[in-house]
Amino acid sequence: MRRGIEWMLDARSIPIRLLVLTALAAGCLLLLTRTTDPLDWTIALASVLLTAGGVRWPLATALTTTGVLMLGFEYGHTGPVVAKVAAAIALTELAARHRGWRPLLGAAVLAGAYLQHPGESAAATAYRAAVMAGLPLLIGSLLRTARDSAARARRQAHELAQRRESEVAAARALERTAIARELHDLIAHHVSSTVLRVGIARHALPDAPPAVLEVLDDIHASGRETLADLRKLVTVLRDPNGDDESFLAPADLPDAIAAAVERARRLGIRTHAEVDAAITDVDALTGLTLLRLTQEGLANTVRHAGPGARAALTIVRHDEKVDFTLRDQGSAARTGDGPPGVGLIGLRERVELLGGAFTAASVTGGWQVTAQLPTRSRVAP
Repeated sequence: MRRGIEWMLDARSIPIRLLVLTALAAGCLLLLTRTTDPLDWTIALASVLLTAGGVRWPLATALTTTGVLMLGFEYGHTGPVVAKVAAAIALTELAARHRGWRPLLGAAVLAGAYLQHPGESAAATAYRAAVMAGLPLLIGSLLRTARDSAARARRQAHELAQRRESEVAAARALERTAIARELHDLIAHHVSSTVLRVGIARHALPDAPPAVLEVLDDIHASGRETLADLRKLVTVLRDPNGDDESFLAPADLPDAIAAAVERARRLGIRTHAEVDAAITDVDALTGLTLLRLTQEGLANTVRHAGPGARAALTIVRHDEKVDFTLRDQGSAARTGDGPPGVGLIGLRERVELLGGAFTAASVTGGWQVTAQLPTRSRVAP
C-alpha cells in the first residue's frame, strides 16, 4: 500500500494517470452523456489535463479545476461529470501533500462551486457540497497520514540500524583493544625475552659450531621479524579503522617474498622462485595475501617435507588476476607427519574473502598450493 501511495503522488505516474483519466473521460462522454458538443469535450479534456499540475502546484491545480467545473455548470450542455471527478482528484492530491489552510481553502472553494449550482432543494445542495468537498479532503488526509507514517517508520528503522551499527563498532573496538593489550603484554613480552636470550646465547658461545651459530642467528632474526609484525598488528587493532593494508606496501612485496624464500633456503629447502615484477601494482590486501601464502606454504614445506626438499614458487600477474603456485617434493627426512594446522584454513578464508579461489592438495611426490587472486580485491560480504 505504501508503494502504491508513493507511486500515485510521484511525478512519474503522470503519463499513466492522464492516459487512464482520458480514457475514462471519453467513455463517460460517449456512453453516459452521449454528447457531441465541442464545449463539453473541451471542458472535460481541460479538466483531465489540469490534474497533471497537482504534483508541483497542488493548490493552484485544485482551484483551477474547480474553476473549470464552475464553467461546466454554467455553460455545459450536459452534467460536467468529468470535471467533477477531476476537481475531486485535485483536492485529494492537495490534501495528501499539505496540511493546514491550503486543503481547507481548496475544499471551501469546491463546496462553494456546488452551492452556486443549486439542486432540487437547499438541503440536497448542502449535502452534495459537503460530500463532494469533504470526501476528497478526508481521503487525501488519510493518504497523507499513511505517507507520513511510512516515512516515520523508515526514518526510525534507519536510526535503529545506525544505532546498532554504532554499538557493533564500539563492541568491536573494545574487543580489538583487549586483544591488542593481550598481544602487547603477554605474547610480545615473551617473544622479546626469547629474542634477548638468543642474542645473549649467540654472544656467549662464540666458539660454537657454525651450524649452531647459524640456527641461533636465524632464530634471532625470525624473532625480531615476529616482534615487528606484532607491533604492526597491535597498531592495527588499536585503530578502529585499521586493517591489514597498513602491513605491507605493494612496492615492498617482491622484497618481502624474496625474504620468505631466503628464510626457507636457510632452513634447508631448495627453493626456486619465479615472481612476476608486475605484482607491485596489486592492491595492499592482495599483496598481503600473496605474502602470507608464500610464508605459510614454505613453512608447511619445512614442517612436513623437511630439509633437502625441493620447492617451486611461481607468481604470475595477469590483467585482472594473479596466479600463485607453490609445489614441493619431499625428501626422506620428515620433520612431522601430523596433519596441517589451521594455517591452510586461514589462507583459504583470506583468499575467498577477497573473491579468489584456493586449493591445497597432495600431488605426486609432494604437496601443491594454488590460488587465484584479483589484482583489485573485492571483499566478499
